[in-house]
Amino acid sequence: MTNANAKPSRRFYDLDALRAVAMLLGVVLHASLFVLPEPQSLWPIHDPNARGDPFYRVVVDSIHGFRMPVFFMLSGFFTALVWQRRGLTYLMQQRLKRIGIPFLVACFTIIPISVWLLQLLSGGEEPYNFPLWVLPIVWLFGTLGHLWFLWYLLLLAGCFFLAARMGIQFLHPVAWWLAIPGSMLVSLVMIEPYYGPDTALTVIPVPALFVHYACFFFFGTFFYRHGIVVRRWWTVALVPAALAFWVGYSLLQEYLAPFGGDSEAAGVDFMFRNNLTLLGALFEAAFAWLMVFGLMGLFRWTASRKSFTVRYLSDSTYWMYLLHLPLVIIGQQIVIGGNIHYHFKFLLVCVSVTLILLVTYQYGVRYSIIGRTLNGPRTRRQPEPRAQPEPEPVPGG
Repeated sequence: MTNANAKPSRRFYDLDALRAVAMLLGVVLHASLFVLPEPQSLWPIHDPNARGDPFYRVVVDSIHGFRMPVFFMLSGFFTALVWQRRGLTYLMQQRLKRIGIPFLVACFTIIPISVWLLQLLSGGEEPYNFPLWVLPIVWLFGTLGHLWFLWYLLLLAGCFFLAARMGIQFLHPVAWWLAIPGSMLVSLVMIEPYYGPDTALTVIPVPALFVHYACFFFFGTFFYRHGIVVRRWWTVALVPAALAFWVGYSLLQEYLAPFGGDSEAAGVDFMFRNNLTLLGALFEAAFAWLMVFGLMGLFRWTASRKSFTVRYLSDSTYWMYLLHLPLVIIGQQIVIGGNIHYHFKFLLVCVSVTLILLVTYQYGVRYSIIGRTLNGPRTRRQPEPRAQPEPEPVPGG
């Protein structure tokens, strides 16, 4: 049933575009892992020619620092939008269909295939030294892979559903603004020596991480309910965001120096060895919030007009993100031995994976049952009718 107080229908093309870019940056992030300056135990593919070059470390850390906070904020915004326009029952049915079904299918397909490829390339070494029979249910044993956020979105949708059923309207200004300091305080108890929030791989949610992303999710919910209009001038927030990233990144690298820059060697108690490291965590959280506002302003400025391209990318990038990881792993393994610069190897992986997934989406997914599950029904564009030529005048008519 549609809510009687529903707001007039309006499509937020700027936020659709921002959501699509956040998805595509996930492909860039994972494609960058094999050209990091140091090998990663969770990623057995590594180009030795990239050793010592910090460029891709900055790329990965900057994307990791803001991408998911932006995505969860947008998810909260669109959750409130659907609730107000279509009602709570429709909202939960939609979330179960568009998030729950893809996640469930991926648990038995995409996630096991990705882990199997990584296990194969690692030679079965730590942390992939487990028997093959585990693969079909590997998500039960500690890894949701790159799709962990779908599980967190389902849990947050459930929390939203319960809160709305209790009569909470997500309008109290104090609760809204507490989300920002709340997320910053939670960042102080995260323990992994990486830039940005801890990673989430297990079915059992990490409490600090769940609260951290819940702050962004419900901030987006309050954002929509208060009817705040995104302003172009918010783009200026990207300037202090760059400063916050530089400070937080510098503090992290300074205290990783005794470990040779190896974040894995630092251990999980790294965050509590020095007060300045905790200060760095606050700058990391500030970077995420500044990027949220700055990117909303930037996309309001550049992508707010009605656009078929934006709608198409908003739809296709969901499919692309779901399927990209196995293709990225295979692509990296193919180019790793090539006699070209690692920058070109990285670009080759990004471009080839993106093109393959776009083609499969257009010709095999968009108008199929898979596409209807992911994004709802889509109709093929009809060509514009040709203008009829003017009839020639009849002599003497």
